[in-house]
Amino acid sequence: MIPFLCKKEIEARAALEYYEGKITGNELMSVFTAEVVAGRRERKRRTVLIDVPYERPDGDRMMKLARNDRIRDAMGRYRSKLAPEDFRDIRIKHFDEGWRICDLVRLYPRYARETIRRVLGRGRGYILVKGIGRVDTTDTTIREPRPAPH
Repeated sequence: MIPFLCKKEIEARAALEYYEGKITGNELMSVFTAEVVAGRRERKRRTVLIDVPYERPDGDRMMKLARNDRIRDAMGRYRSKLAPEDFRDIRIKHFDEGWRICDLVRLYPRYARETIRRVLGRGRGYILVKGIGRVDTTDTTIREPRPAPH
């Protein structure tokens, strides 16, 4: 596509270099600023200073790590659905003692049937455990709640 661009070729090349990890975000912004100064690009004034001193793959990795930590922390504190003791007890009763889901639902009326199914690794997704956060439930062999590997 770049050979067919007339006006935005310099910006497109700079954006591709940024996405490939060849230049930093600040270098990309300096290319855009140079285009504004040269009169080939129009832009509104920025009220917030943009400072991206790293290349895109590094920045993307850092942002994902920070976002996952914040989400896991918030879910563990505010949106937890299950106590860690109940998580462990439900799994032991089902896998070691052979209890059925309907019996577990009667024993733990505070939890929905779907919640108990997720604890047992059935259905899709994850379960929110107090103090731990998101725990993936696809592995039916775990007995102790472990944080999801993100």
